[in-house]
Amino acid sequence: MRLIIEARLEGGQTSEAKATTVAVVERTDRSVADLGPTLAEGRALLAEVQSLLVLEQTAGWMESQLACDCCGSTLAHKDARSIVVRTVFGKVDVPRPEAVGVQLCGKARAAASLCESAVQGRSQRVTPELEYLQAKWAAHLPYRQATELLREVLPLDKGISFGSTRRRILAIGTALDAQIERDIASGPTAVSAEQVRESATVGCVSVASAWLSFSSSPQRRKAARDLAELKSPWAQNLPRDRHVNIVAGRATLADRTPRLYAYVHKLVPSAPARLDQFLFASGVAPDERVTVISDDAGEFGKAVDGSKLARGRILDWFHIAMKFKAARNSVF
Repeated sequence: MRLIIEARLEGGQTSEAKATTVAVVERTDRSVADLGPTLAEGRALLAEVQSLLVLEQTAGWMESQLACDCCGSTLAHKDARSIVVRTVFGKVDVPRPEAVGVQLCGKARAAASLCESAVQGRSQRVTPELEYLQAKWAAHLPYRQATELLREVLPLDKGISFGSTRRRILAIGTALDAQIERDIASGPTAVSAEQVRESATVGCVSVASAWLSFSSSPQRRKAARDLAELKSPWAQNLPRDRHVNIVAGRATLADRTPRLYAYVHKLVPSAPARLDQFLFASGVAPDERVTVISDDAGEFGKAVDGSKLARGRILDWFHIAMKFKAARNSVF
């Protein structure tokens, strides 16, 4: 048995709707292992369909930019190459013609890449869906495991790498931090304590902190020991083990859905401002207050005391039980 899958483009730059064969699936036996398309055949089919669609889309986008905006005359091409655009279903090579200015309208136009205008000037030439998948899976798994998982289920054999996933996560984190700082700068002013009321959107906020340890590889630790024994000055350049204090919070909304936030304690200019930004983004009005549940750590007390939307702080059940346990142990 043979299954032939064809694609037909209509309404694009092509004059006629010509069918193109994108995949051929052949089956000769009746084993369960050959039931339906295989994972490799599915990846190849998605990659072929994506290539056809992207090339047709970019051709239509570039067609609208081949004429001068002032006089309407056709622009001359200085160069014609191709660039790589990374999508969810693989890398696609798209043409990259560069247009030069014409003098018919009396205005010169600088050289411009029509293809880069077609992909909306994205500096990394990556579609938003691929950035979303990389960020989502890398937030739940180590970078290498997230990369291997995406490569296994999608035609991304050479489209992504461990380094690109790490760089994309860092870039997204930097953009999120910048957006949070802008929200803090433009946030509302809280009213005085006499006019406040209980928040109707957020019931409470639970916060906690944890220490994450960064440990270098065994090879680096052995090299550090060897260099230290030799009293080499290169030992000062090796990375040292360090710890990072992570603060995480969870807000319980009125409809029982949670909302989370987290940050590195030493990298945040103001913990109270970060707490207020999180509460305001969760729906807390300037005239409302929210109770914070945490342990008895000092950084949480400072954050609540400096906050404009947090009313007070109480201990969580675990630390209350630990205090009773300590009192019981002291009695016996």
